[in-house]
Amino acid sequence: AQLLRDHKGEHVGLLAPLVVNRKGVYTDLAKWAKARGHTHLRVDGEFMKVDPWPRLDRFKEHTLELPVGDIVVSADDEAELRALLAKTLELGKGVMHLLAPLDGLKGAMLSDGPTAGIGAVKVFSTKRACPVCGTSYPELDPRMFSYNSKHGWCTTCVGTGLALTREQRKAYDDSIKDDDNKGREQSFPSEEMEVEGVVDAPCPDCGGTRLNPSSRGVTFEGHSIAWIAQWSVGDARRWVESLMLTGRDADIARDVITEIKSRLEFLEEVGLGYLTLDRAAPTLSGGEAQRIRLAAQLGSNLQGVCYVLDEPTIGLHPRDNQILLKALQTLSGKGNTLVVVEHDEDTIRQADHIIDIGPGAGKRGGRLIAQGQAQDLANHSDSLTGRFLAHPLKHPLQARRAINGDGRMLRLSGASMHNLKDIDLHVPLHRLVAVTGVSGSGKSTLARDVLLANVQALVSQRGKATLAGCDALDGWQAVDRVLEVDQTPIDKTPRSCPATYIGCWDAISRLFAETLEAKARGYTPTRFSFNTGDGRCSGCEGQGMRTIEMSFLPDVKVPCDQCHGLRFNPETLAVSWRGKSIGDVLAMEVDEAVEFFAAMPNISHPLQLLKDVGLGYLTLGQPSPTLSGGEAQRIKLVTELSKVRDDVTRRGQKAPHTLYVLDEPTVGLHMADVEKLIRVLHRLVDGGHSVLVIEHDLDVIAEADWVLDLGPEGGAAGGRIVVAGTPEDVVAAGSHTGRSLAPVLARG
Repeated sequence: AQLLRDHKGEHVGLLAPLVVNRKGVYTDLAKWAKARGHTHLRVDGEFMKVDPWPRLDRFKEHTLELPVGDIVVSADDEAELRALLAKTLELGKGVMHLLAPLDGLKGAMLSDGPTAGIGAVKVFSTKRACPVCGTSYPELDPRMFSYNSKHGWCTTCVGTGLALTREQRKAYDDSIKDDDNKGREQSFPSEEMEVEGVVDAPCPDCGGTRLNPSSRGVTFEGHSIAWIAQWSVGDARRWVESLMLTGRDADIARDVITEIKSRLEFLEEVGLGYLTLDRAAPTLSGGEAQRIRLAAQLGSNLQGVCYVLDEPTIGLHPRDNQILLKALQTLSGKGNTLVVVEHDEDTIRQADHIIDIGPGAGKRGGRLIAQGQAQDLANHSDSLTGRFLAHPLKHPLQARRAINGDGRMLRLSGASMHNLKDIDLHVPLHRLVAVTGVSGSGKSTLARDVLLANVQALVSQRGKATLAGCDALDGWQAVDRVLEVDQTPIDKTPRSCPATYIGCWDAISRLFAETLEAKARGYTPTRFSFNTGDGRCSGCEGQGMRTIEMSFLPDVKVPCDQCHGLRFNPETLAVSWRGKSIGDVLAMEVDEAVEFFAAMPNISHPLQLLKDVGLGYLTLGQPSPTLSGGEAQRIKLVTELSKVRDDVTRRGQKAPHTLYVLDEPTVGLHMADVEKLIRVLHRLVDGGHSVLVIEHDLDVIAEADWVLDLGPEGGAAGGRIVVAGTPEDVVAAGSHTGRSLAPVLARG
């Protein structure tokens, strides 16, 4: 009836689907069709002869349909149509593909022309059809529920869940055809490509769920897979445990349910119970991504494997540390070896064997200082790690700054972004404020997405900005500038180095230009720049290194054979100051340069600050891309510190009041470097600025003037202010942070 209504008078073809989106060459299927008198099969939209059968790409997904018959739809031929329909449904196992209209098909087949563009296919099913509207659906397939597959993804956003432009969609769509026109589906690269200009707005068609309507329409126990994916790992595990299946359902799901439950439990074991199942991978911290991989290994039951973990405690609250350590011990107990690079005191103390490398960093490191257990390191006089294990920091390092109720502060009300529960809070200005709480409690959302973003917008737009994620924000008028100091690289070009970033290189260039030799040669300060001008080495263009392209291998960098890494040409290097050329100065360590330029305060001051934050081992010309995240962050802090006019030689107007926001600045830092970082943060506050730190490190929290402790748990169970007060108030409140902080404060 539906065919007679919708296709009356049309010449249509009835096809029986034999293979739908499966890989293979299907030679046997062609022989089967030929034996039953069929001359053609329709392969991926193209009619192909069964003899000779073409060579199909075995690695590409193919759809093969058997042309059962064609007919002009009319009421007079209803009996013939019914017979044809019954035969097609029998061959297609209850599914029929209708190709209409067939205009031009006969001519194209006789002339061996392309037939892919002729007609459109409609799917009809006796098994999966809506009795009301008559819409038929394809057979359910696991790929339908994956947004990494074209079978399941939303066609508008190609599985990203984001609103995309046409160009962005094309960049993400990996089901495009190869240049050879074979149409092979591309495999996903190991790393998702960077697409510029993507906004964080949900796709208008799928609402951010990433799946197409058919996939979203399938439910199990009343829930679609998109709805379940929004739950946290913990919530999903509890739902799986609560399922009471019987009969056939129980038989089918028995092994699957056990597997899902165990995998969710492994994620909880490594402290990730707060993550939602559909959390996008780029939004995970390095520590979270590493712990997801660790959870996968926990479920593998492998033995005799050597695992290497680089700081797995990153982003973990001290409470969750114990959960992670238990998981590591489980892996170790199965007969595996674990090599862990770590600065965390708890992890170091629990290790069966510790290898301490040092004694310093950079050129001053690289030697084995001590090995054994924690007590062996503590007894070793040269071990810096041992010294901190034996004599941890005593807090506070300096007297706490009092918080007055009438003092300047940011007043935030109705913060409700992500998991924040409509919270109101006060953030004292001109103080060191720590935002704490278990992983996933909403710290970054509060500090970065709400406070930092809104204060930045209000300051830059002078109060005319629209607030995001909160109802009201007051007190921002006292802030002149907002800056996030993170661990992203300070520059991606090898020409950038610590000396250029902190701003002392211009002064060094001017100093060399003032020498008698430079004046006699007519050199200006630009002569001593390795970025531009006539002074730099022409062989490496001032980089000091040359890149050799290796076929099929990564590029190799070697020192320049003309300047030998000094970056300048011989004429420029002939100019010296106190016996050192400009190239020698670039190769100097910061510690040496501080003494060398002691008589020049505008140069030695920022260098002394670098030394104060524990970066005295860096050379002035070390390429920026080779710096670690922690080193890059401390160099940024030094750049800010040099603006704080706390030196007698830098008298002048008071620096603008800056609000600094730092997200876990202790990541990758040794206990000795954490102490130096704390002193830097205190100097910024003493210089009249405000510092807001998101942190798990107990030494930093113990030094804060004010603590905002979020929780009580992560994910949906977080997003509330558990306690706001001094570190002593947090301990008295007995929160998760307070219990971990108590022994640290008790050292004093």
